Amino acid sequence: HVNVEIGSMKAELGDLYSPWVGARDLLLYKRNPYSPAVSHEIQMAFYGRIVTQTPAVSAQDAVDEQRFAYPVYVVFLMAPTVNLPFAGVEAWAPVVLALLTSIGVLLWFEITHWLPSWPTAAAVFLFVLSAPPIVQGLRLRQLGLVVGFLLALAAWCVSKNWLGTAGILLALSTIKPQMVALPLVWFVCWAIGDSQKRWRLLAGFGATLAALICAGELILPGWLRDFFEGLRAYRQYAYRPPLLELALGNTLGEIFSAVVIVGILTFAWRHRKTTGHSQQFPLVLAAFLISSLLTMPLYPLFNQLLLILPVIIVLRDWDSLRPPARYAFIAILAWPSIISLALLLLFSGRSYPSGLMPLLPAVAALILPFVLPLLLVSRHRT
Repeated sequence: HVNVEIGSMKAELGDLYSPWVGARDLLLYKRNPYSPAVSHEIQMAFYGRIVTQTPAVSAQDAVDEQRFAYPVYVVFLMAPTVNLPFAGVEAWAPVVLALLTSIGVLLWFEITHWLPSWPTAAAVFLFVLSAPPIVQGLRLRQLGLVVGFLLALAAWCVSKNWLGTAGILLALSTIKPQMVALPLVWFVCWAIGDSQKRWRLLAGFGATLAALICAGELILPGWLRDFFEGLRAYRQYAYRPPLLELALGNTLGEIFSAVVIVGILTFAWRHRKTTGHSQQFPLVLAAFLISSLLTMPLYPLFNQLLLILPVIIVLRDWDSLRPPARYAFIAILAWPSIISLALLLLFSGRSYPSGLMPLLPAVAALILPFVLPLLLVSRHRT
């Protein structure tokens, strides 16, 4: 979240501003959202100046250029907002995103065949909506929350055998391709596992994605070239390595990432015949969601919304967890609240020492993707 100067006023702009400006300029004024002119317009709003940096600048020293970095068809999602003032869009976005996230939790309940009591369900909703990754996503007005909802809805449609609709939803989720790349592999692998019955998923996905790409080409010819050029620039000014590389270093991280990807592909192929309404389908999907966070460049905390499904599976199977696994899970989930309260009481109105950085709530949350696979494996039949 960036505090920026606009004249003599301060404005707080989140991640929704760039796609909103890009959609408005393209749909209303026929301006290329990937162009330097639109990028400069966004930068002036964020920083009060145009961002210039040398091509050789390191990732640590680079300034986020706040470019429009989405596939152009995201403008169709943003189209209803382009005639509205951004202040209104910004005010209502958290409400809409929180509602979609809550609906997604309900969908995950049904997909995992879990019918918790009302107090338990209420506790899960409060936990999800107050979790640091979701709070950050709501504060930044992150479209990743929309993608999380689309994944949940697509999986729910698979469980109901509405495969064409599921394919359409999966194609729409590619507005943030880095988030859905690995989960899409599982859906495709599953569809191939019984293509005579599941071809509608592949057809819905392929036809919708082709339609989105072609529609984007109609409103902005050559947009794919501009998009990939923007991605190359994005890797320079906003790229953060995957969690495995952060934890193990580049070489070891890449080796372990390859091992994880080969492992989940093998896991998926072994279970490609499973039915869409089985217990195994969401479990394999959960493995792909966790692997995405470990192996893909999804370092910002809000990307951990992908962990909602595996966390729900752990909570559903709570009685089958051994005590050490339960204690570890509780400690990780409680840590952000404990540390936040301690910082509030000890350093209210003052900056905290840099030595406390490893204890901060967001740092603790980054441990969860490493622990969840162990928790899922540690389950045993009661």
